[in-house]
Amino acid sequence: MKKDELIFHLWRWSRKKMLVMKFVVLMVLLPVITFAIPAYSQKQIKMDVQGVSLEQVLKELQVQSGYYILYNKQDVQEVKNVSLKVDGSSVKEVLELCLRNTSLQYAIEDQTILISLKKAGVEPEKKESVIIKGVVKDSKGSVLPGVTVIIKGTSVGTATGIDGNFSLNLVKQDTATLLFSFVGMKTKEVKWTGQSELNVVLEDEMSEMDEVVVIGYGTSTKKDLTGAVASFDTRVIEESTATNVATMMQGQISGLSILAGSGAPGSPARLEIRGVPSLSGATSPLIVVDNVPMTSDFDINELNPDDIQSIDVLKGASSAAIYGSRAAAGVIMITTKAGRRNQKPVINYSFDYSMTSLVSDINTLSTDEFKMLVLEAASNSAKAAGYEDVTQWSTYKKFADPSFWGDADTPWMDYIMRDGSRQQHKVSIRGGGELFGYNASLGYTNELGQVKGTEFERYTYDVGFDTDINPWISATVKVAGTITDQLSNNGSLSIAAEARPDLEPYNEDGSYYIHSYTWYGRTYYVGNPIVEMEENTNRTEGNNLRLTGNLEFKILPELTLMTQYTYQTRKEEGYSYASSQTEEGSFNWSDQKGLGVKRHSKTTSKELEVRLSYAKSFGEKHRLSAVLASNYNEEDSESYSLAMSDFADDYVQNAIWQGTNPYQYGMLSGSASGSKLLSFVGRVEYKFMDRYLFTGTLRSDGSSKFAPDYRWGTFPSFAAAWIVSEENFMKGIDWLSFLKIRAGWGKSGNGFVGEYGWRTLYSSTDYQGMPAMVPSQIGNDELKWEATEQYDLGLDFGFLRNQRIRGSLGFYVKKTEGLLYPFTMALSTGMTSTTVNFANIENKGVEFDISAAIIQNKDWDWSFGFNIGKNKNKITGLDAEFVSSPGSTSLGNTVIQEGKSLGLIYGYETDGVFRSQEEVDYYESLNPDYMYQEKYSYRKTIPGDLKFVDQNGDGRVNRDYGNMDDKVVLGCSRPDFEGGFNTRLRWKGLTLSVQGTFSYGAQKAWLAEANQFTFSSAGTLNVLDVALKRWTPENPTSNYPCVRIDFLNTDFTDFSVHDASFLKIQNINLEYKLPESIVSKTKIFGNASVFVSANNVCTFTSYPGPSPESYSSNTIQGAAIDSDAYPRTRTFNFGLKLTVK
Repeated sequence: MKKDELIFHLWRWSRKKMLVMKFVVLMVLLPVITFAIPAYSQKQIKMDVQGVSLEQVLKELQVQSGYYILYNKQDVQEVKNVSLKVDGSSVKEVLELCLRNTSLQYAIEDQTILISLKKAGVEPEKKESVIIKGVVKDSKGSVLPGVTVIIKGTSVGTATGIDGNFSLNLVKQDTATLLFSFVGMKTKEVKWTGQSELNVVLEDEMSEMDEVVVIGYGTSTKKDLTGAVASFDTRVIEESTATNVATMMQGQISGLSILAGSGAPGSPARLEIRGVPSLSGATSPLIVVDNVPMTSDFDINELNPDDIQSIDVLKGASSAAIYGSRAAAGVIMITTKAGRRNQKPVINYSFDYSMTSLVSDINTLSTDEFKMLVLEAASNSAKAAGYEDVTQWSTYKKFADPSFWGDADTPWMDYIMRDGSRQQHKVSIRGGGELFGYNASLGYTNELGQVKGTEFERYTYDVGFDTDINPWISATVKVAGTITDQLSNNGSLSIAAEARPDLEPYNEDGSYYIHSYTWYGRTYYVGNPIVEMEENTNRTEGNNLRLTGNLEFKILPELTLMTQYTYQTRKEEGYSYASSQTEEGSFNWSDQKGLGVKRHSKTTSKELEVRLSYAKSFGEKHRLSAVLASNYNEEDSESYSLAMSDFADDYVQNAIWQGTNPYQYGMLSGSASGSKLLSFVGRVEYKFMDRYLFTGTLRSDGSSKFAPDYRWGTFPSFAAAWIVSEENFMKGIDWLSFLKIRAGWGKSGNGFVGEYGWRTLYSSTDYQGMPAMVPSQIGNDELKWEATEQYDLGLDFGFLRNQRIRGSLGFYVKKTEGLLYPFTMALSTGMTSTTVNFANIENKGVEFDISAAIIQNKDWDWSFGFNIGKNKNKITGLDAEFVSSPGSTSLGNTVIQEGKSLGLIYGYETDGVFRSQEEVDYYESLNPDYMYQEKYSYRKTIPGDLKFVDQNGDGRVNRDYGNMDDKVVLGCSRPDFEGGFNTRLRWKGLTLSVQGTFSYGAQKAWLAEANQFTFSSAGTLNVLDVALKRWTPENPTSNYPCVRIDFLNTDFTDFSVHDASFLKIQNINLEYKLPESIVSKTKIFGNASVFVSANNVCTFTSYPGPSPESYSSNTIQGAAIDSDAYPRTRTFNFGLKLTVK
């Protein structure tokens, strides 16, 4: 490395480290700064109640004051008729009024109020005392502050501190019984018999049905849900060692399909809820983070898994319709961790290191095998071209010339590839005082790709602060984002595998070896993969920022006004440079001296929300809540690229402005666009007798993407639920602890049509040396919203005490009308396409999930979860059959047919291979006017070729461009059903967890397989050793075709269609939590654990390709096509997690 280059890398490294140091200093100073905020010790209380219980008053006082109020439930239940009217009174004044003329007293210490029975009037004589000490924790080992500790049968008691410790003085005695109580926990009796210290563990009392679920514009409990909403297991979030969010969620929620993608560093995943609702735009669910809808290009893997508090999936339209035009594909609600009131700073740190390797070896041809098969392919193709003497065919002569070949046997995989690695550091701090909470987190990921020279760095940050300005106004500010730096090159696994093994990597002097040969008097060159890896590089830097601020006004105890403003920006800058030694940089080894391309893109989103929330109970039987809200969203985007060529130097003077000539095939391109969305939202929820639930929503969206007459879309929904288990006739059925029936209907929409989809657009051009304009898009002012209507019917159940076994069963029908898609225009218009509403799609499905807590005790804990879903879709409303896309045959291996599913695999049926020349002659005689299956007269069918099936009986297989006479549906890429499973086994401090996914009934076309039996005459590449199984006269029973030259599989056949069913063990994680007795000796750490895990552990499948989960970005094609030839990767992790006291 040159000195100047070394200095540059050192400067860049130090700049990044300074950024990290500044952020860490900010996190350390944040609690110091926030602790300096003055506390409102004299809270002003406003309350007006008549004839209510003391317990109700104390709960309201706790909400308004921010104090912990601790009491024995039996003591306060006797006070049932409290009337109070105060406005601006202090906490002490309210307590005095409440406890007047009762047998109760109060004591205030720090942020805790203890309500207890008054002591007898006679002062007892002083006796020798004893101190009982101990610590209280939950079942997961976390300390519990604020636990009430009382000597049974007395009013003597205390509360645990922030660290969970307590100390209690009592008259010296041999034994005593202590009562431990805490909100949401089961009260526990512990007998003290003189121990120096007690270790107490409280069990959760709250049922899973009481857990809070985020539903959009508010929250609910699982018990009160009327729509189809699934919550991700919080224990999986806490314990998962998955490197990204999509991997963590895969297969764990019924109806949610996640395909992992390519597995390349920073590659996104594809998410799908209840099938495909559209052919363009909103085919992936809307992701909402902390009640803020993300932009359409947001990748869920940008989030730090350690920052996530909960994940809720809105699947049904009755629940997702609250987001209107954004929710046709469902909604994923993600809540991140926030500050914690009345808690000293808690610091968490985790580190993990992972190693990545291929799940299987890649076996390509050796030099001798490569030469043999290329010459054999040339011989076969010469015979097909009519040459009796194959040596006379010009292409055969090329390969027979010794100058074409090298003498090496180079292991290119060793030069290009390596085992990948990843390291992640995550640190966070959370805490707060009486009136405020704060949180800050920083994550750092560094990933070295399997291709040498590739690297991916990402910083994630999340800083939040919330405070009570006064008893009626609270404020929250949150800043979050990611900073990425990705280095890639023109090297890849495929380039390494396809490189010619007969060529040397370097000359004797260490310079790059570029092979050349002469054919018909012209010199040709063969690229060196190492040159493409080291001299054709690309760097992309991204900076994504999300800033949210809100104010909440408590107008009345039951009425709240919230205003929220969110600013998001996503910026990406990139620069690629191909040196003059590369094929691209030299323009196929001509006189071009390098090529540089500068790229820029930026998306900005601003959103303002005003929300009015009302919730009130009327008596004991009625509960009413309502939400009115309005949203205004404005989104702008811009992008451009600049390409220059001919640089003075490849290594120093190669900045974009140092290129001396514009790139001859396009120097400058760019675009800018913007859109606005105005929304009005309403929701009403009513609950009667805690068992009859009703929800109605209405949303109206107005988008600038549509013409004025079609700008507004209205999206209503309605849902109802009946909690059968609350009925009196169910009280005696102990084995059925919960049963709810729910049904819903709703509409949502899709407005992703491009910012100016209804307008006619023009672009600039050059006409005879003068600037000019030409139409680039024909407008359609009758363009309408896609409207998705959905019906839901569901059953939620729980068996045994505390719902040890619980689950749900759901059915749905989802219909989308007016599918938006670019329709290909006639060539005479000079335009490529215009967006139209051209068809409908229907999805029907059933979902089932169940989980069980099989064992639950002090030392052992074993749970299991399973989910499965089936979705069938079909296209309706077509007036013609469309191959891949309307009016286009560019992707002729898929088709859209009336009444059939998406993902149909379309092509020619085959019947093995031709075994002999006699068989070829027979088929050629069936139609004397045409060749049987070849469309060019100069290329004949020979033994070993695939045998196509004549579908219409005319004695030929018509393979002319655009002709469909002999094409048929070969399979479907949509699975019959899919799902996942998980299990978790804990023994003391050791926890083993396993996650898996499965899919059955899908078929996939492995395109790369057919192309292993052909070589190109222009750029001859190596192939996999499956080519050795080809048909030959010596191997006449083979079902693989013979090898050919320039015989690419452009005519798609069932030869490459395979069953893509699979069962995959996605993740295995083993974690050990160090005993408290060991951790406490450090005086620093509160918790410590170590873990090892493996991701993409094992896939059981008959699919011969690299992965049955591969997919295409084309919506119609979907998961039907797999163009990859090489296996995916497996990752092994190990790491540690620490909590600082």
